[in-house]
Amino acid sequence: MTVSHGSPEPHSGERALVFRLLEDYCAGKGLRLTAGDPHGHAGLIEAPSGKRWFFKGTRFDINPLGASEIAGDKAYAGKFLALNGIAVPASYLVSSADIRDGRRPPEDVLDFAEEQEFPLFVKPNIGQEGQGVMRVDTYHTLQNALHILAKNHGQLLVQEEIKGKDLRVIVLDGDVLCAIERQPPQVTGDGVCSLAQLVDSHERINAADGRIDFELSQQGLMLESVPARGQIVSLLPVSNLSSGGSAQIVTDALAPEIHTMARLAAKTLGLRYCGVDLIIPEARRPDTAAVVLEVNASPGLSVLARRGDNEANLVREIYQKVFAEFLSA
Repeated sequence: MTVSHGSPEPHSGERALVFRLLEDYCAGKGLRLTAGDPHGHAGLIEAPSGKRWFFKGTRFDINPLGASEIAGDKAYAGKFLALNGIAVPASYLVSSADIRDGRRPPEDVLDFAEEQEFPLFVKPNIGQEGQGVMRVDTYHTLQNALHILAKNHGQLLVQEEIKGKDLRVIVLDGDVLCAIERQPPQVTGDGVCSLAQLVDSHERINAADGRIDFELSQQGLMLESVPARGQIVSLLPVSNLSSGGSAQIVTDALAPEIHTMARLAAKTLGLRYCGVDLIIPEARRPDTAAVVLEVNASPGLSVLARRGDNEANLVREIYQKVFAEFLSA
């Protein structure tokens, strides 16, 4: 099975959102902006004084390099968050070299799975936007997922599943700029169309993503299956907008303890600007209001901006604040 996934690229001839917003910002500040490629995926900003700033995608010189590297490594980030008293999912790190060529996973991995109980998640230790994340519900599918992902990734995480409300909270210098509640990509049956047809008609789903087959099989479904009218079928085990998930802005409704946890997670990892991904568990836990899944040191907002005028205005406001801090350094 091939697992393919990627961030949506700008349409032909269209420059990246960050670059377009930077064009307006730099013009108003008397700064010179030079694109590194036709789509504006990277660039250089120059002040009249000769000072220069570089950026690539949504990565700006605003977070320390070491902090960004730690945040990008899920195992390291989880360890340092837990050391500071922040709840994180139970995880087990697997070296892909130990399981390539169809080798059986180490017994410790199977013991971890037995202790945590299924379902579990298997994901690349380094990666963003839900790339490669798979949900497994048996020892057999766990081994299959590990072998599939080991082909392209050096380290993998086996992680407990925590059911609940999925949030991304954007933090800048200790201030919460935005919070969104996310839902995984889903289709609703009409009693006529097959899942393959429903997936093909979904505007934001990559129908070639092999994880869809894998996810459906664990629900006893195939792409040829015809779901009943009104039946909701989840297509992927992630809620990232870049994977076709949906979202609504919930900043004003965010509980104070979630504000506090998001700010603490950013501070713990030494990040000025980041997206903190949390789960508010369905089953209340006595030790925490939420569990931090990961912290993204360069959160992308372009997919959110395309969801409507309110979202686009919010994203513009966020980037205005980020640019101001980025270019004041």
